Amino acid sequence: MAPSQTPSLHRTGTNITSKDRPAAPAREAALSPIFPVLAFGLLEVAALASFGWMDGIALPLPRLLLPAAAFLCYVAAGLGVNRVSVPPLVLVWGLGIVARLALLPLAPELSDDIHRYLWDGHVLREGVNPYAHPPNDEALAALRTGWHGEINHPDVPTIYPPLAQVLFALVNVVGGTILAAKLVWLCFDLGCAALLQRIAARTGRNPARVLLWYLWSPLLIVETAWSAHYDAVGLFFVTALIGVAACRRDDGRTGSPARPPQPDPPSAGRFLRAWKRPATLGSVLGLATLVKFAPAAVLPPLARRYGVRAVVAFAAVCAVLYLPFAGAGVSALTGGLRTYARHWSANEGAFSLVLQLVGDPVRARAAVAVLVLAVAGYTAWRRFPVERALLWVLGAGLLLSPTVHPWYVLWVLPMAALRSHPPFLLAGGLAFLGYWGLASYEAAGVWPQPGWNRAAMWMPVWGLILWRLVPAGAGRARSADAKRQEPAREESHEGE
Repeated sequence: MAPSQTPSLHRTGTNITSKDRPAAPAREAALSPIFPVLAFGLLEVAALASFGWMDGIALPLPRLLLPAAAFLCYVAAGLGVNRVSVPPLVLVWGLGIVARLALLPLAPELSDDIHRYLWDGHVLREGVNPYAHPPNDEALAALRTGWHGEINHPDVPTIYPPLAQVLFALVNVVGGTILAAKLVWLCFDLGCAALLQRIAARTGRNPARVLLWYLWSPLLIVETAWSAHYDAVGLFFVTALIGVAACRRDDGRTGSPARPPQPDPPSAGRFLRAWKRPATLGSVLGLATLVKFAPAAVLPPLARRYGVRAVVAFAAVCAVLYLPFAGAGVSALTGGLRTYARHWSANEGAFSLVLQLVGDPVRARAAVAVLVLAVAGYTAWRRFPVERALLWVLGAGLLLSPTVHPWYVLWVLPMAALRSHPPFLLAGGLAFLGYWGLASYEAAGVWPQPGWNRAAMWMPVWGLILWRLVPAGAGRARSADAKRQEPAREESHEGE
């Protein structure tokens, strides 16, 4: 009897083994696409850490090769994350935070704007209106600090809007140091990432890809964790604006169960419901504008889509936050901004062509302002959703502006990450060319801007934009979007 049972036992064992064996290759197949993403992420972190810590390497070359290498790793990881069946959110979050921690201890080297932030917060906490006096004003001599000489443009009053001033004062409250400022900005930076993850999940996009395009952006990591620029605060409010616009009631369009019929609310309740969403959108746009003024250009499409209630809320938020500073007078409130608008220029792209055509710098600036407003008007006329309007209007501002410091490019990053938008993702990598003349400026006080440098910074971006606009390129772009399983129409992301 034993001999007859032996084959049966052998077969049973064989069957169990053959049933279990495919599980391991299946797990390996599922995990294998993560390995290239992990490898490229680690290489990006190493390149960015080397860029910051190896200050003995000469600028512009070979040192700018390090952020270039980081950007190539970033693109490779972003393309590779689409092949991962299970979104590697922990990996994306983890390496994004590690990259920031790697640069956090470093003193800013590429920009000295942080000292203006600290000064504005310092004088505001001392009860002095930062719009009323430039840093070199003798009336503030008693408030000067040991780093007063590091403040840039000390004869120009502050250009930063009221919400920025409040945040600078907050930094002063929590320590008034560069590290304190970085930690505050990083809170908004990571909060923006969390909002993007939620928006991506809600609108049917790949959260890991959206997060990677944002969290692993070399430009964002360098400008926030190393240079201590506060633009991540504005990105948070811009992304919050997209998030509010993307919210929808459970009315059957999202696959969630429809709400049971509700009795009509009282007239006061209907009034509040009618005001709630437009007022929230207008208020959030007001907050974004009072971090930096650029988002204000999105008010026309917002008003067209959501009505006068959004405009009233926007105006109310601006008025409330400007009110504490109004004692300085309109001239003082706008003095620094007017100086900036008339005289600043850096890394300009298409503005150079407009200047050649117009001949006069003031008229050229007015011309590009009209062009940006025309884009805003077009997005309003076409009733663009908020996310698309932000990309078009802020993108047009970057492409046409006479002043594009590298960190300005960050303002299109949330929309570019959500839409996997190649032109403006590429702009984030090429923005490092804006630091080409830094070493010459530090040595001789002159910042050279060779034509080839600006062409290299902007022509590839314009080329990609035009390629996507022509019919063949637009068809290929739509095909790529379909492969990434994006929703067919953006209007489905934002409801009514």
